[in-house]
Amino acid sequence: MVYQSIKLLPIKHLPKILGIAAAFASALVVQSVQAQTRTHEGWYQVEMIVVARKDDAGQEHWPSNIKLRYPGDWVELKDPTAAEANTADSNAPSAVDLTKEAFYLLPASERQLNVQAQKLQRSARFEVLFHNAWRQVITNKKSSKAIIINGGQTFGQHQALEGSIRLSVATYLELQTNLWLAQFDVNVGQEITQPWPEIPVRPNLTTTAISNLSLDSDVELEQALANENTQWSNGSFDANTNAAAPENDNFVTRQIILLQQERDMRSNEVHYIDHPALNVIIQVTPYPPVATAPAPTAQ
Repeated sequence: MVYQSIKLLPIKHLPKILGIAAAFASALVVQSVQAQTRTHEGWYQVEMIVVARKDDAGQEHWPSNIKLRYPGDWVELKDPTAAEANTADSNAPSAVDLTKEAFYLLPASERQLNVQAQKLQRSARFEVLFHNAWRQVITNKKSSKAIIINGGQTFGQHQALEGSIRLSVATYLELQTNLWLAQFDVNVGQEITQPWPEIPVRPNLTTTAISNLSLDSDVELEQALANENTQWSNGSFDANTNAAAPENDNFVTRQIILLQQERDMRSNEVHYIDHPALNVIIQVTPYPPVATAPAPTAQ
């Protein structure tokens, strides 16, 4: 048997070697902590498209044991034209500065996904339920706010698409979706074969939004006529009654499809959440407010 000699370092060198190793390990820990705590909080422009698939023939049975809720820390996307209309002085400057104020809807000219949305609108396979852009400060998850999302046809106090999303950032951007797509039938006293959970009313819903409904769909027209016929038969018809504002009892829930996902994202990239019935396209772009732009240097 051949033994190889092993050269042992003197004991006096060990403290020095251990000191170097400890310093190296400490540097690694510091870098790791910095990597974990490094964030990219700041202003971003967000653009999102939500579409429903019309060819959902293969997914007829969705689970009904689901919970629908709006978080308490919600914010809404506001219409800047509505804010300007509420300004008492018509000669006053614009009430909303879209370069500095968050959660205001941007004009279509400032969107970056218009081409994609137009292609989806022309497709017979998809229905665009929501397409909007806005600016906001994206923070860590603990400080983030849930953004109310709604779109599509109106059925009483509800729309086809409702729910919320949450955007936060740490090492990466993160999107949380809490969206549901509901399908309704006119309530004619039919038997309910599959019970669905009660759909919560949007926390930002106003009575004005309900009373100003228009008969934009065959379902609403059918329900308005049914209301009128019922009032005639009961002898309670009133010509001044707003028949275009159906209540919740006028519709029954046929199906609810829930989309709850978490997705890490990179800024500037277009991200796509695939789902058998409900799809989300989103792009989050860093946005420096005008006030932070460097002043031009003198020549």
